[in-house]
Amino acid sequence: MMLKFLKHNHEWEGKLAKRLLNAVWDENINEARKLIHRGADPNWIYNGYPLLLHAVFTRNEDMVMMLIEEGATQAAEALGFALDRGIGEIVFPLAFMGIVPKMEEPIGNFGPYPSRFAPLDVNYPILIS
Repeated sequence: MMLKFLKHNHEWEGKLAKRLLNAVWDENINEARKLIHRGADPNWIYNGYPLLLHAVFTRNEDMVMMLIEEGATQAAEALGFALDRGIGEIVFPLAFMGIVPKMEEPIGNFGPYPSRFAPLDVNYPILIS
C-alpha cells in the first residue's frame, strides 16, 4: 500500500512540475503561483536547470520575482546566469536585492540554455533538489 502511495505521489509531483514548467514558459504567473500553492516546488530542476533559471531565460521579471517570493532558492545562480548570458533586464532587479552572483553549470549535457520541452502526457523523472 505504501509503495503504491509513493508511486502515485511521485507521478503527481511529476505532473505538477511539468505544469509549473509550462506556466513559467507561458509566462502565466497566476497559474505558476497556484501550482506552487498546490504543492509544486519552485526549486525543481527541469532539463538541467532550476525553474528559476527557466524564468530568467524568458526575461519575465515578474515571474522571476514571484518564484523567489514563493521560495526558489537559486537567486545567486539566477543572477550569475543572467550576467553570463547577457539577460540584462533581470540583472538589475536581482542585484538591487543584494544578491551576489554565482556561476552555475547545468546538470548533465543539457546545453547552455534551458529547454521548455515538457509534454504533459509523458512520464519521465524530475530531479528534486
